[in-house]
Amino acid sequence: MLKRLDRLHSDEIPQPATPVPAGAPAWVTPELIEHTLRVWQPFYQHQLIPNDALEIIRGVAGIVDVLSSGADHETVRRIGSREQP
Repeated sequence: MLKRLDRLHSDEIPQPATPVPAGAPAWVTPELIEHTLRVWQPFYQHQLIPNDALEIIRGVAGIVDVLSSGADHETVRRIGSREQP
């Protein structure tokens, strides 16, 4: 019943922002933490917390850094002409 009431009045009751854990990079926002928790929670049996979200965000950021810093001859290119370096 409480969930139903929350759903009915969700736009009337301001929801507290999810806190950004201490030590997070400046580009990590409460909205990013909330989004990360929403996306990843279905894949975990235990309840994720903001620190878990920050760890996931940092892991993904690390993967992006590694992939984007590759040597030019190893760069993933668009499908199209087959150019050799």
